[in-house]
This record gives sequence, structure tokens and C-alpha cells, in this order.
Amino acid sequence: MDRKFSTTQLLPLLLIAFTSSVLADCNRDEVGYVASFTVKPGSEVAFESAISHLAQTVMRVETGVILYAPYRGAQGKYFMMERYENQAAREAHGKSKEVSDLFPGLGEYLVGAPDIQPVGAVCPH
Repeated sequence: MDRKFSTTQLLPLLLIAFTSSVLADCNRDEVGYVASFTVKPGSEVAFESAISHLAQTVMRVETGVILYAPYRGAQGKYFMMERYENQAAREAHGKSKEVSDLFPGLGEYLVGAPDIQPVGAVCPH
């Protein structure tokens, strides 16, 4: 069954998936990003290839990365779920050569700039 979700339906589901393993063993130092991208019609296959390559590279070469995973939404929307062990790992990611080399190449497939929101773990008291 190939069910399509709207962006408003998908984002809460992604956030639940993003945080569910955090709640089992919550680390208040854990931080991340939730990035959303709107892809130009007809560029979906190329974008998916490029963002998948970026995700595989980040997971292979960076330390402190817990999750760096792209997700497809509806109507040309894509999301990147990112989790890092701590702020230092998140900052290192933003300065890494791999991101500097690969991330700009995504721009040619996008309608506009990505929306990148920093997030932190919410742990039970």
C-alpha cells in the first residue's frame, strides 16, 4: 500500500520517529536538525540520489552522528532528520568538508532555500 501523506500529516510522524529512540534512553546533550526541502517538479529522482549520497557519506565519515536520514513527503516535500550526540558534533557536521562539498549540489533541484530548524532532545523529568 503506497499511502501519501500531506506535509502537515508527515512532520508530526517524522518527529515521533525522530524522538522515539531518544525517549528510551534520553540524553539531554543530544541535538539535531529537522530540514525540509521543496524539490522542483521532475527533479525528484536526481534529488533523491544526491541527498542519499550525502546521507551515506555523512554516516560513514563523521563522528558523533546518530542519525542522518532523508525522508520523502508529499507534493515535492523532503525532510532530513539529523541527530547528533552533542552540540560539538552538530557544529563539526556544519563545518565538515563532506557537507561543504556535497550539500551545495542539492540547490539545483530545489524551488528555494531549505528550511533548517535546530532541535534538542526533550527528556522526561
